[in-house]
Amino acid sequence: MTGRRSVFITTLGCDKNLVDSEALLGRLATRGVYLTDDEASADILVVNTCSFIEAARLDSYDAIDDLCARKGERTLVVTGCLSQEQGDTLRERFPGIDLVSGVGNFDRVVEALDARAERIPIGRPEDARYDGLADRPLLTPSHLAFVKISEGCNFRCAFCRIPLIRGDQRSRPVAEIADEVARLAGRGVAEIMLVSQNTSDYGRGSGEGLLDLVQALGGIDGLRRVRLHYLYPGLIDASRFRRILDTPGVVPYVDMPVQHASPRILNRMNRPFDVAALERFFGGLREERPELVLRTTLLLGFPGEEEQDVERTADFLARIRFDHVGTYRYSPEAGTAGADFVDVPDPEEVADREARLLDLQRDISLERQRARLGRVEEVVVDEIAPGDAWRDLAEDLAGDSAVRIDPTEPSSSPERLLSGGEVAVARGTAPAYDVDGVILMPAQGLNAGQWVSARTVAVTPYDTLAMPLVETG
Repeated sequence: MTGRRSVFITTLGCDKNLVDSEALLGRLATRGVYLTDDEASADILVVNTCSFIEAARLDSYDAIDDLCARKGERTLVVTGCLSQEQGDTLRERFPGIDLVSGVGNFDRVVEALDARAERIPIGRPEDARYDGLADRPLLTPSHLAFVKISEGCNFRCAFCRIPLIRGDQRSRPVAEIADEVARLAGRGVAEIMLVSQNTSDYGRGSGEGLLDLVQALGGIDGLRRVRLHYLYPGLIDASRFRRILDTPGVVPYVDMPVQHASPRILNRMNRPFDVAALERFFGGLREERPELVLRTTLLLGFPGEEEQDVERTADFLARIRFDHVGTYRYSPEAGTAGADFVDVPDPEEVADREARLLDLQRDISLERQRARLGRVEEVVVDEIAPGDAWRDLAEDLAGDSAVRIDPTEPSSSPERLLSGGEVAVARGTAPAYDVDGVILMPAQGLNAGQWVSARTVAVTPYDTLAMPLVETG
């Protein structure tokens, strides 16, 4: 590449895809191409696509179409899961695309841009290389980073195309990940979020496992938090998981997507874990650690789902008392076992079931949040943002739906929170970055990346109002 050029990137889908975007940006940076958030001034435009479900594909098509309309003479690169599946048929659908790349094809993209090539092989997902990630530009705030510990998945859930797109699971060595994290910590990253398609299955067949990994990360200077995402039920026993949670720096936060709690539907999904054993697993952990934060994800509307299955799932939520629950609706995916099932529930009924479960969970989340009132904990400021952007949430935290220590206390008012025109958007243990709620605090005297002790003074089911007390770093 001649001259100094800039790249603008749009990343769709999950945080694993975000790491892929950062990996590509890191490769481009070695050739003097710098990241810009100004699309209009960029020389190279990149769309990193998602293809998990039909809604994600439609979002990807829309993003490609929008950039095709605005690209002019600039270079448009499309990469990610959608292009891994559809390859050059995307170029036929969108003639404005200059280069199509599969997942993890970072080096070939850079080589093609260097050579101004019109085509590169889509490549195999198994060829993806995740070395050199410590120097990548971060698309997160500079004090936190997602770290991908493996790629692909060994399981074949009947609704999921990920193994068809990204292949079987390949785990990165502990030493390689630890080196990446140490170097990120040296750049000021204090919190990392370990992600993969199946974090519980990390290291299978290698002689290394998740416990080995977190213990290797526990002694890294400057690293304050390690957060685990995308755990799979039943793969790690309670004793070993306690040791993982006891490792210095590991956040008492468990993200484990169960997808459903009806054994009949789970068997159909090819996820035949023991629901009763899972309840004992969660119950034992919560009995020892009442503050443990639990997050899960539910899939509604899988073929054959009936009212009794939804009632079982509602009972499961009521017993476990998750802090955070996300939901999505089933869509048939070509190549999966579920695509052959014809007994798909009515969409309106599925929407009603989803709404009922979310109503139940809202009450549970508020109960869990209420227990945090008055608590002092260490939080990190993710950003200092314009107050107007957060006014609606600030008013919610001062409104009738919120629970406050003292409704007459001045600190509970949105005016106090937003005075000065800015607000601090922070997180403690309970909310994970970009998927859960946030903690809002007055911004005076605070900076992004700062760690402070803060007292919770008001909560809604999802968000928190806190007052900073003492800086901790």
